[in-house]
Amino acid sequence: MESEPATRHDQPAHTRAEYAVLWDVDGVIIDSAEQHRQAWAQLAQEEGLPYSNDKFWATFGMRNVDVIPRLFGVQGPPERIAALGERKETIYRALLEHEASALPGARELLAALHAAGYRQALGSSAPPANIEAIIRLLGIGDLLDGYVSGEMVTQGKPAPDIFLAGARLLGIEPAQCLVIEDAPAGVAAAHAGGMRCIGVRRAGQPDADGLASADYLATTLRDVDVALVDRLLGV
Repeated sequence: MESEPATRHDQPAHTRAEYAVLWDVDGVIIDSAEQHRQAWAQLAQEEGLPYSNDKFWATFGMRNVDVIPRLFGVQGPPERIAALGERKETIYRALLEHEASALPGARELLAALHAAGYRQALGSSAPPANIEAIIRLLGIGDLLDGYVSGEMVTQGKPAPDIFLAGARLLGIEPAQCLVIEDAPAGVAAAHAGGMRCIGVRRAGQPDADGLASADYLATTLRDVDVALVDRLLGV
């Protein structure tokens, strides 16, 4: 009697469920850098504050409480910083409602990673209201397991707090997480948290050594697939 052929198992079925991808939002999932730039510039005009595009790019990806002193030279009091930040985000969300589109490859990669079994969360310096608006406008809620805002942690990027909180939210060890980022501060945050990182350099974004230090550098998320994520995480 012939024996039954052995069944091959190339990798355990649970493998990817023990890993996670943590996504930055602005400049990675959605092309909203211009709306942010316009919002800061409009706020500066309203308040009579100095503004430059160079300083905007240098602070892009940081929390408002960290951006405002660097961008405008406003050091306090805290109530003043908070009021400026709230006004900027109100301007930003109004601009976003008129034009919100996912960056090339972002929605497709989110869907592919979800289908492959990866846990996924957003980890953004943005306030919760901004993150929730983007999830709603892009219709990506079903692909995510949650999000962490910079307002939920003690320190913003380049400290690792946001991404470490994302790992805890998903119940995944930091070493088994991969971050997708477009800002040097975010790449630094990922590495500080012991995570791998894919850097995405947007068209027109100034060259920055901090972004180039990512474990893989892409010009578009169309260049990223599940196989690359598997390789970077050692799955």
